[in-house]
Amino acid sequence: MKLITTAKALELEFHRLIESQSNISFGVAWASASTTSYKLLLKHRNKIRVAVIGTHFYQTDANVLADFVDCDRVKFVLQTNGVFHPKVYLFWSDDYWEAIIGSANFTAGAFGKNTELCTLLTSDDGLNFTELQALIDDYAKNARSVTATEAERYRHLWESKKSDLRKLMNQYGEQPARKSAIESSVMGMDWESYLAQIKKDEQHGFNERLDLLDRIHQAFASEPRFMDIDAQSRRAIAGLPNSVIESAAWFGSMKGAGTFKNVVIEHPLHLSNALDAIPGSGTVTRAQYQRFIKEFCKAFPNGGDGIGTTTRLLSMKRPDQFLCVDSANLKRLAKDVGINRPDLLDYNRYWDEIVERIMDAPWWKSSPPASGSDLKAWKARAAMMDALFYEPKQH
Repeated sequence: MKLITTAKALELEFHRLIESQSNISFGVAWASASTTSYKLLLKHRNKIRVAVIGTHFYQTDANVLADFVDCDRVKFVLQTNGVFHPKVYLFWSDDYWEAIIGSANFTAGAFGKNTELCTLLTSDDGLNFTELQALIDDYAKNARSVTATEAERYRHLWESKKSDLRKLMNQYGEQPARKSAIESSVMGMDWESYLAQIKKDEQHGFNERLDLLDRIHQAFASEPRFMDIDAQSRRAIAGLPNSVIESAAWFGSMKGAGTFKNVVIEHPLHLSNALDAIPGSGTVTRAQYQRFIKEFCKAFPNGGDGIGTTTRLLSMKRPDQFLCVDSANLKRLAKDVGINRPDLLDYNRYWDEIVERIMDAPWWKSSPPASGSDLKAWKARAAMMDALFYEPKQH
């Protein structure tokens, strides 16, 4: 008997056993197609006698199903009462056998970053080989081979669930977070806690922020399209100095964005088209956001666009879903939720790492209050995060 405590040791044992033994049977909850051990198994697939692989929570790679379409020796558990969760691997030749039993699935995680513990057993340890073999055979009774059509259907589902699976690990987009969600002061709040915190705004004031958003809303409502709104009100919406709303720089001052200012004043067509892509109600989709970005960037053929100006307009059009991120709040926000390299935040990362993270927060998913200022705050709950992370510039 031997303990296997590292991913490297696990990989070495698997490679040895796959290559040296004549027969292989196993039962695992999940499998990945990207590991060197899996690729080696494919080269020796003729050695497989019985294999049973679970698919719960779409943790098994779709390529594994595709590799074993219509294979009567490799079967998949597609539905059970509960989760198919064993991890047992049996290797044998003639009258000598070895087995690995423990916590490790046949996945990239188990053979990579995970902390796993397994035991290597052999014929010399006094266990009954027939019992182990019968156990895996019994797993196969509740599993079946998959057709090419079923494997393709699973692939579609697997692809659609990837983002959700990453979020369960607090990974939004391609960048892993630097901390767990429960270490964030904001991500785990319920609505009442979140409301209490944003009401403590000492820089601008809770009611004052709501009043500003009311005036911005009125400016939007004054004309059908952004380009038709009077120039001073457009400047106010955009967070630029103006003569109609003195506090317009709250939620992101764009005072230093010279190119943006000229576009807002002189050439607002593409900004108007961009804002038209964002509906006034209902959850904004990624596709709608991408249409906004495409039109927004057309306004800056020679550059000058950026996350600050983009998210300022988005947060004013839909403060319930978008937060303006700029130099005044991004550093503290990134530190709180664990965003890596916030200085490299681009349009795709903004949606993945900020918008989708916000929409997963308990306070964002809460039911709306009945009325009054609390309801107004709920309708601006994403933009109001600025009250938590705004840091005045030191002069």
